[in-house]
Amino acid sequence: MGVVIFTTDDTQYRTGDHFVMYGQMTISPTQPNTTYIFHTDKFTESDALYWAQVVPHRMVVVSSKMPRLTKKSEDYVIVDQRSRVAKEDYSRKMRAALCWTDRDRAHSALYPIPLALANAFIKVNVNDIGFGRLLARCKFTLHDSYTRAAIAYGIVPVRGFKWPPKSKRSDYILPSGMRRTDKHLDIIANNDIIVTNEIRINDTQALPKGQNKTQQKVIQWI
Repeated sequence: MGVVIFTTDDTQYRTGDHFVMYGQMTISPTQPNTTYIFHTDKFTESDALYWAQVVPHRMVVVSSKMPRLTKKSEDYVIVDQRSRVAKEDYSRKMRAALCWTDRDRAHSALYPIPLALANAFIKVNVNDIGFGRLLARCKFTLHDSYTRAAIAYGIVPVRGFKWPPKSKRSDYILPSGMRRTDKHLDIIANNDIIVTNEIRINDTQALPKGQNKTQQKVIQWI
């Protein structure tokens, strides 16, 4: 009898002999001293109790949705402590960074926000060619601190704050180089043409729902 571990990040479990599966159980998890890593958001307590009787060592279930667990499974199921920690929500800070009139405070709010996520919000909230040129001169050339300063002090505070469109990600197919724990993958893949084009080239099956497979032209400020 083995153990089933629920987690949101399988990095620490990819050691020694291990197999990784996405969406479907494609390998019989019966080898001793082997870790079976299964990415799925559809794994119940009943599933955990069943597979705990089958796996001789351990099965790691990577899921963004933890199932409801009872005392029946406490001897066979472990929830990774990192999965119990609430994920950071950047929505308030992003709104503050774009909408506050005090740009010094906006700059402070912007500091912890991933730039790729900030860029997705900027695309749908800011329509200023001068700012676009300023941002283009900073991105990928200067240190990130310059890009954050350009965002904080280079825009007029936004009214009518909008969210980038978001589609439901695939249950088991992820773009190359991405992890299931990349919380903002949907927003970035749907709103950054450069990223979406790379997915089209490397793995069309991982395209977000609604995106066509044809390469799109990229317009960059000179």
